[in-house]
Amino acid sequence: MTLEFHRLKATQFDDVPHRYGADDCILYALGVGAGLSDDPVLGDEIQYLYEEKLRALPSMVSVIAYPGFWMRDPVHGIDWRKVVHGEQRITLLRPLATTGNVYSVSRVTRVTDKGASSGAVVVTERTIIDKATRQPIASIEQVNVCRGDGGYSAGTSAPSDPPLQPIPRPPEREPDDCLAVPTSRNQAAIYRLTGDRNPLHIDPDSARLAGLPGPILHGAALAGLVSRTLLTHPQPADAFLSRLDIRFTGVAYPGMPVAVERWFEPDHVAFRCREPDTLRELAFGRAAWQTLERKHAG
Repeated sequence: MTLEFHRLKATQFDDVPHRYGADDCILYALGVGAGLSDDPVLGDEIQYLYEEKLRALPSMVSVIAYPGFWMRDPVHGIDWRKVVHGEQRITLLRPLATTGNVYSVSRVTRVTDKGASSGAVVVTERTIIDKATRQPIASIEQVNVCRGDGGYSAGTSAPSDPPLQPIPRPPEREPDDCLAVPTSRNQAAIYRLTGDRNPLHIDPDSARLAGLPGPILHGAALAGLVSRTLLTHPQPADAFLSRLDIRFTGVAYPGMPVAVERWFEPDHVAFRCREPDTLRELAFGRAAWQTLERKHAG
């Protein structure tokens, strides 16, 4: 079966309603590893785990009103077993509350043919909207690499959209600091309970069919791990993490620690994730903050 460009672009998503509260915030925090580290920079992270002092991790918008692994539907012509998460780009318009009654509106914005050897790239945009006010809270661009579907436009009239502007790489200089952040062996199993049930993250047989030695950690869980480190960087009291762009360049496995390198720039923080022992790169990206008075560039 061949990827269907026009069908993908015309995909109709139902609005996804979602009520969430303290338990959801705590489950998400556990799914991205909160409370595992004894590094004094991260601290005990009780603010993400205890309902009496609760704060929502901003990256939790990744799982709020999530439409599920819709690419598994054969109507799209996608080899879903070879789909990997390529990038996540999150924009928050306000701090994320610990309770909410929201819904999401999703659409496929880009389908780009990178060639038979590189796959096709499908970008889905999801906007999270407050049900009472009808005001947007956040938007998420999820970039999926369909490794088995490249070359769909070769020799045909099927079009290919231009790619997104690339996420800038970190500076060439040495990072300003590096935090070693642990993950648990069951972290992907916990994270699946937030809504992403792709079997690549739990089933050894599915992982082997995709050419992987075993189940892998969700890319979005890695983004949540990074967000925890970013929130340790001092910011003005009225600032909130408003932008988090991350590109996944390697595969992380549950139970494997992640080294998060950070570069503190005037208007953003750049970061890179590596495997501590081999220095194999796992991801890189940048984040920015916003206040009610003005928005930082980046």
